[in-house]
Amino acid sequence: MQMTLDEVLRHPSVQGGDPVLLVGAGCGSRSVRWVHSSEVIDIAPLLRGGELLLTGGVVLSGAGPARQRSYVRELAARGVAALAVETASTGTGVPDAVIDECAKQGFPLIRFDRPVPFVQITEDVNGLLINDSVHRLRLADSLSDVLSAQLTSGAGLQQLTGALAEITGAVVVVRDRSGAVLSRAPGPGQDESGESVTRRATLTVHGISTAQLEVLAGPGVDPLVLEAALHRAPQAFALALLREQPPTPRMRATRALFHQLRDPAGAQADLDVLITNSGLKGADSFVAVVTGQVDAGVRESLEQALQRNGRQAVGQADDHEYLALVALEPRHPERSRRGLIQDVRQLGAQAPETPVVGVGPLVTGSGGIRHAVVEARRCLQLEVAEREATGVVDAAAWSLHRLVHQLDSDEVLRRYIREQLGAVLDEPSEVRDRLLRTLEVFFDCAANKTRAAERLHVRRQTLYQRLEKLSACLGADVTDPEKLGDLHVAVRLHNVLAGGETG
Repeated sequence: MQMTLDEVLRHPSVQGGDPVLLVGAGCGSRSVRWVHSSEVIDIAPLLRGGELLLTGGVVLSGAGPARQRSYVRELAARGVAALAVETASTGTGVPDAVIDECAKQGFPLIRFDRPVPFVQITEDVNGLLINDSVHRLRLADSLSDVLSAQLTSGAGLQQLTGALAEITGAVVVVRDRSGAVLSRAPGPGQDESGESVTRRATLTVHGISTAQLEVLAGPGVDPLVLEAALHRAPQAFALALLREQPPTPRMRATRALFHQLRDPAGAQADLDVLITNSGLKGADSFVAVVTGQVDAGVRESLEQALQRNGRQAVGQADDHEYLALVALEPRHPERSRRGLIQDVRQLGAQAPETPVVGVGPLVTGSGGIRHAVVEARRCLQLEVAEREATGVVDAAAWSLHRLVHQLDSDEVLRRYIREQLGAVLDEPSEVRDRLLRTLEVFFDCAANKTRAAERLHVRRQTLYQRLEKLSACLGADVTDPEKLGDLHVAVRLHNVLAGGETG
């Protein structure tokens, strides 16, 4: 079960703390799956998403503004429902950096103005969540039993549609991907012309989105039964669909395409033929997109984002991941790829439950597609994927990280860094970091000293002194064009291994 944030805030145990919603006035309908309390500032990776997090804020108040902001960003990226801070006991108030960052992230923030026992809140609210979850599970199991019995007795798609309409009391419709109606059944006593809410679920055959189940629910439909139907019915309907409508040539080609992409060691067919027969005819520029296991609703939203603005895409889910191949606009593939990333990031902002998505490099021709898939997967294996707040790990933004991950030999890289940067690394930490930052900015500004000084917010004379210090440490002129390439790579690798930059 999930309660809305408004419902949780109205609960008597929560009201005892005089909660004040500081940020997120429009987020009252946000779902709360669980209530958890913790003072640990690195808690985000231990959460699953959907939690209302309670904290006394003692450790948080003691952290610096930068860490307070990253704390909020990490919680928001993890899909946490809201943060509630009880500062009445200490009188410290909620830190300004936390309030400001919550506002930037659109992340709900609650302040308790009176001391409140967190254990009481967690026991009361989580008890409600558990009891309701048990009831929902029983409803779902009962619905599954009915539909399974129908399938076993040989019922077809229309009979299954009628059975679901009878159980839910709603109008049930199955449509193919083009929108054509495959089956339809009215609920008992339903006025189809009256007010109704349409809920949808994707029907997946062999991991490929094939059709859509629609339930048009009137005012009298039990929302718990409706939820159970949307959760359990798609599997039974997909089996009925497969029984009545064998896979089309396009579906078979799509299935074969993803089988080859997932098992490159197997027997190889002509990728160009499979790509064309899968619906990507005429495409020559591709990008692979991968994410972890997702439910049908999230997968459908992701597929819609991939196909926005005229892009073509085919995708398939298995037990481990959802993998898609996107054909980009042929005249401006780079621009098309940037648009794709923007659309997926927008989806993540609208639906926090969407997992992080890896977007591989742009490749031309079918020969590069397997590489694109490998690198899209690699994006999700990088450490940055755990803290990625935008919802997308872009292969182009993390190219050096991917190279380091692929080499899987930090010792070799560290020896190269030591060879190039030598004595600079032996300077006191404050001096070392200042000199490395100077080199980094100097390279970013294409060795333009005036721009580098401006970026570093120092006088040009100070920059010259630092460059002279670097040259003295390294025994070579760091402004020598022949030396720039090696030093640039070494500085970037140093930052990557330290976890400090993209690239």
